[in-house]
Amino acid sequence: MKKKWWRRAGTALLAAALMLGLAVPAAAASRKKITSVSLTVDSEMKIGDDMDLSQVEVETESDKYYVESFDFTNTGFYWAAEDVPQIEVYLNAEEGYYFSLMSSDVHLKGATYVSASKPSGMDSTVLKITMDLPSMAGRMSELETVTLGADGIAAWEPVEGAGHYEVRLIRNSTTVGGTQSVEATSMDLGYLMTKSASYTVKVRPVSQVNWENKGQWTSSSPVYVDSAAAERFREASQTAGQWIQDETGWWFQNEDGTYTVNGWQLINGKWYYFDGSGYMMTNSWVESGGYYYYVGEDGAMLKSTYVPGTEYYVNSSGAWVQ
Repeated sequence: MKKKWWRRAGTALLAAALMLGLAVPAAAASRKKITSVSLTVDSEMKIGDDMDLSQVEVETESDKYYVESFDFTNTGFYWAAEDVPQIEVYLNAEEGYYFSLMSSDVHLKGATYVSASKPSGMDSTVLKITMDLPSMAGRMSELETVTLGADGIAAWEPVEGAGHYEVRLIRNSTTVGGTQSVEATSMDLGYLMTKSASYTVKVRPVSQVNWENKGQWTSSSPVYVDSAAAERFREASQTAGQWIQDETGWWFQNEDGTYTVNGWQLINGKWYYFDGSGYMMTNSWVESGGYYYYVGEDGAMLKSTYVPGTEYYVNSSGAWVQ
């Protein structure tokens, strides 16, 4: 009797197992495929910062999956200019879904796709995506302090990762002289401070590898210029020296006998570019600091206008607006 009971019990258990085995594929078949993944990545690291995950956010608006976790693959303790931050992001499918997609189905904003795979030992409800964040070389630290002296000299500390700086002088509440671009960390703005008023200078860094990446404006404390100081600035703005013309062209001889070569010189409030032989360039494009400028028939840089005979527009600092 016992053998028969066990035989019957074994038959029942086998039938139950077969039914369960059939149920698994049926359940799998009822799940829905996730055929596309979209993620938005925000990262705020700067050169010199510690490798801190709190400076990275990975988000999705999908209701089919969610971000389980992520971590850096980089070694070290802080970010250097040559680093390219890389993270591995783990996604979990919501109940009733599983991942079934190709690399072209992964869409990232704020990062560059590297690879996607199912982690070892995991099923298709987990997806690991490896991605590169923007290079540290294109990032910049913050510009903290800008000063404007009574002598008209604006100065600031160098910003790591910056290729040049944009500078604006504000008279009361109006920008004078437009937005100027300089590679140095100081600038003489006295030639623009020729009226009695309160002046403030604003500076922001521009990335050395991505000119569209610009930092926040940092302002100096205001400096008041009275009528006597304004008169001194007016007198000083007249460049000491003389224009000289020979059979080749025009050049400017400074008071000490020197002349500018392969560079800009501000002469009586206008910018001129001098070639390798020291002659003023005319009717020409000049590449400088990552921007293109145009000097007209009289040699002076054009600003806030279209280049004659073209559809090219140069802004208030003289740079071509692409």
